[in-house]
Amino acid sequence: MIQANERSAEADASHPVDSSAFDAIREFHNEKDVNYWLPKDEKEQKRLKVQHFAIKELYEGNVLSSVRNTLDFEKGLSVLDVGCGAGAWIMDMKEEYPKCSYDGCDIVDAVDETAKLNEFTFNYGNVVQGLPYADNTFDLVHIRFLVLALREDQWPMAIQELVRVTKPGGMIQLTELDIHSLNTDCEPFLVVQSAVHAVCEKKGQNPRIALELERMLLETERVKLIQTDYRSCDMSSDTDTARKFRWDYFETLKTIMPTLKPWLGLESGEEVGRLVDNYHHCLATRERHICINAVVAQKL
Repeated sequence: MIQANERSAEADASHPVDSSAFDAIREFHNEKDVNYWLPKDEKEQKRLKVQHFAIKELYEGNVLSSVRNTLDFEKGLSVLDVGCGAGAWIMDMKEEYPKCSYDGCDIVDAVDETAKLNEFTFNYGNVVQGLPYADNTFDLVHIRFLVLALREDQWPMAIQELVRVTKPGGMIQLTELDIHSLNTDCEPFLVVQSAVHAVCEKKGQNPRIALELERMLLETERVKLIQTDYRSCDMSSDTDTARKFRWDYFETLKTIMPTLKPWLGLESGEEVGRLVDNYHHCLATRERHICINAVVAQKL
């Protein structure tokens, strides 16, 4: 069970950070042909849990209205979370809809063993190489925030695989971060965002793939686009949701700074520290929107 204090005001980047923390050794996966550039350690799982509740608050629930209106969760549906990470979405869904059965899959096992035994069944799986499930298995398939995991050319294959394991009449919900540089005049943020876009381009990833979800679903056979819901949150605002997203963004920067440093032209710890401090100040004081696109399709 996810404790309430993991959603609390701890999720606010409100304290100075030693720039040496950005070079701390983190545990990453070693899967071949996988472009995911975030770690799999305990710190990352904590970040993903806080991020989960920020997204839930932004969308006022774990599933969009069309999913709630179409599926009867009281009948004990079968639910799959692809790229389940820490398992935060599944564990929260289990609390809300305890009669359903839950499966989660990911390229690495990063979920607490007790949580898995109590809440859901975990399997190793790569959505591009093929999920370890039979055709037409699940009533609801959920996938979220793989913008830094999949190359742009892999997304159509991934969507086809989601469709394959969904039952006819079942629902597929995709939620993705739109990594944009719009609606801000904060130079530190623009500098970091430009470096993120450069790394994405090198890896063959599209930082704005969130805007392509509808098109890719419309181009996929056997599915009908049901709902799209693009939302944003001003991270400088004084709300619990904004504080969570602010903390999430700051923790993410700490994680990916070693990857970004060559693109930022930073060599010394002092240079990194100045950028980090300015970035932190920017998130807290200047209007800056995190934007997310959620899309629901139904298998025909």
